[in-house]
Amino acid sequence: MIGDADFASTGESALTYRESGILRLRDGRELSASRQYRYCAVGHRVDVQFADGPNTGKLFLNLAFSRKNWGYEATDTHFCGDDAYHAFYRILDAGSFETVIRVIGPRKAYDLRSRYSKVSRTTPDRLLFPLA
Repeated sequence: MIGDADFASTGESALTYRESGILRLRDGRELSASRQYRYCAVGHRVDVQFADGPNTGKLFLNLAFSRKNWGYEATDTHFCGDDAYHAFYRILDAGSFETVIRVIGPRKAYDLRSRYSKVSRTTPDRLLFPLA
């Protein structure tokens, strides 16, 4: 998918994440795609909640970040029926992070790899992550 992602502060140690773009399938078809999540700092972890669709407000991931020599890392698994979403988050520095979501199950099987870079370091409402 090629598109844009944006974090906006909602106060209360939370960020709303919105992504939208064009998903290009292997057969060449292109589809519009969008998704929203809410990232909530809870102690030393980050809860990721669905922020759109029928699961709004429900927990998607619980990320407990640990410090590495290159940044921070967290993993968690979300189950949707018989499908498992294995999530890997890596915060590389104050302006970039990456995610890998590996989906394994009878209905779905794919890897979703994303790299994020902060577009503007001077725009206060485009926050990267509730960790620093």
